[in-house]
Amino acid sequence: MLNKVNTKIINNIRNLYEILNGEKIDFEKIQKSINELKQYSEINEYTYLNNLLYPEKCKGVKIPSPIPVPSCSFQLHNSIVLTTNSLGNLGIIFDPDFLCSNIHDKVINVVTGEWDNNYTIQFFTSLFVNNDNTLNGSSDNIHWKIMDIGQNIPPVYDQYRLVSASIVVKYIGSLDIISGVIGGAIIFDESDEIGCHHRIRFHNKMTGKDYGPFARFSIPKYLSKYGNFDLAMDSFYHQENSVLEGIRLLYFPIDNSYLEYMGLMKDDYVNIEQEDANSYHQIRGNFHVSKEYRKNIFKQMIYVLGAPANQACFKLDIYCNFECLPSSKFMNYIPISATKNCCSITQQILKEIYNTIQKQSISKASKETDEPISIWKKIKNNI
Repeated sequence: MLNKVNTKIINNIRNLYEILNGEKIDFEKIQKSINELKQYSEINEYTYLNNLLYPEKCKGVKIPSPIPVPSCSFQLHNSIVLTTNSLGNLGIIFDPDFLCSNIHDKVINVVTGEWDNNYTIQFFTSLFVNNDNTLNGSSDNIHWKIMDIGQNIPPVYDQYRLVSASIVVKYIGSLDIISGVIGGAIIFDESDEIGCHHRIRFHNKMTGKDYGPFARFSIPKYLSKYGNFDLAMDSFYHQENSVLEGIRLLYFPIDNSYLEYMGLMKDDYVNIEQEDANSYHQIRGNFHVSKEYRKNIFKQMIYVLGAPANQACFKLDIYCNFECLPSSKFMNYIPISATKNCCSITQQILKEIYNTIQKQSISKASKETDEPISIWKKIKNNI
C-alpha cells in the first residue's frame, strides 16, 4: 500500500515541479496539484494501521467509519510488577476487549435452595496472573489470581469498542542472575466468564444464621488448562524470546463484529452460577457476562519459564485505546467529535491491514519503542 501511495505522491510532486518551471504558470493546475497532495497529509489507511501497530503512542484514536459518529476516546494504561514462583515460572492471560461501568458496592442476591447469598461487587477484570508455587508449566493449574487494572470506569459512557491494545512484559531484575525464556501466544477460547472481586455473605433461611462477609475472588473455569504452557506453544500465533528481550503482544479484530459498539455493563448480569470453591478465597466460574457487553474469544497469553525464582523482576504494561459513546446525561460535558474517524476504507484494505497486524502480533518488547510509520519520511528517503 505504501509503495502505491509513494508513486502517486511522487508523480504529483513531479507535475507540480514541471508546472512551476514552465514558460507559463497555470494557477488552476497548481491548485489541483496542491489539493491532490493535501489529501495525503493524513492517510486513513496508515493512521488506522499505526493505531493498531503502536497503541502505546497513538492516543485519542478511533476506528474509521464511513458514517460520522459523535464519539470520544481514551487510553487505559496500567503497570504492574510481577513476581515469579519458586521455579521461576509465571503465567499471564489477558482479554483486552472488556470495559464496564463502575458499580462498586453493587449488591446482587442469589437464592439457591435454603441459602440466600449476597454478593457485594468490588471490581471486574479480564487480567489474570498465576505465580503459585505449584505452577510447573506442564499441567493444569487452578491457582490463577485476578488483577485490577482500572477496567471499571465512571458511568459516563453507554457504549464502547476497542480500537487497539497491547500488553508488554519486560525484565527489570538484576542482570547477574538473569535466566529463562518468555513466550507469548494469541489464543481463541470462547468463554462468557469474567473475573470479579467481591464480598459474599451467606444467609441460611432454615436456621436464620448469617455467615460472613468473606472477601473472595472469582476466576473463569477455562483458566485452569493454561497452567500447561504447551497450549500456548502449540498456538498458531506464538513466539518465544529470551527473558532479557521481553515480549509484546498486539490486539487485532478477528472479524467485522469486533468493530461494532457494545453496551457498557452497568447493573445487570446474565447469571451467577452456584459456587465451585477451590479454596476459602477462590471461586471458579461464578460470573457470566452477556455478549452484548463484551467479546469473549480473543485472548493474549504470556508465560515465563526458568526465570530467577521468587523475584519481583517483571514489569507488565497494558495499553488499551477505547472509543466510546457518551451517556446522554454527560453529552454536554465530554468533548466529542464526529469527523475524526469519518472516512471510508475498503474491505480489501482492511483485510491487508489486519493481515499486517497478525504477522506482527507478537514481537520483542523493544518493538514498543519503535516510531509509528511516517509516510512522508519514507517518501523523502525514496526520493
